[in-house]
Amino acid sequence: MQYIEFVSHALDTVNEETQASLDGMTVDQLMFRPAPQANSMAWLAWHIARTQDERASHLTGRDQLWVSDGWHARFGLAPDPANTGRRHDDDEVAAVRPESVGAASGYCTAAYQRASQYIGSLEPGDEEKSVSHPEGGDSKLIAILDRLVHGGFTHVGQLMYVRGLIEQRHWFSR
Repeated sequence: MQYIEFVSHALDTVNEETQASLDGMTVDQLMFRPAPQANSMAWLAWHIARTQDERASHLTGRDQLWVSDGWHARFGLAPDPANTGRRHDDDEVAAVRPESVGAASGYCTAAYQRASQYIGSLEPGDEEKSVSHPEGGDSKLIAILDRLVHGGFTHVGQLMYVRGLIEQRHWFSR
């Protein structure tokens, strides 16, 4: 398997697990925080989507879906393209509240589709190219893709764990 194929497969898995984690939940359940400084399912899913949207939009030179498609309004947040969840404090985590589970799921789907489309446009070896990094400066594309995969798997694992806490059972989608 080539690196680009691996990233594509990993992104598919993150999306499938995110959607499975959200399925059947309520907004109140998505807002549950296991501890005062912990992340909610709403924040975790939103952050996965924000990162995918920010990275893929930057790399393709397009406006973020967060702003251009009005997803920010469905979360009651400002249309700030820099608000991706990195370095959020407790109040900022609590402020991420989707209007519905469908809004959370829908934004995750839209961001995944944009990122997946971008990954699908890459050729083997493209990961070694130097590109503009969304957080500033230049880096190899592989560094951006690695964080997309690593962050996606880290946060989807947390998403599944919090769902298990809510349901007070072992929870794994497969």
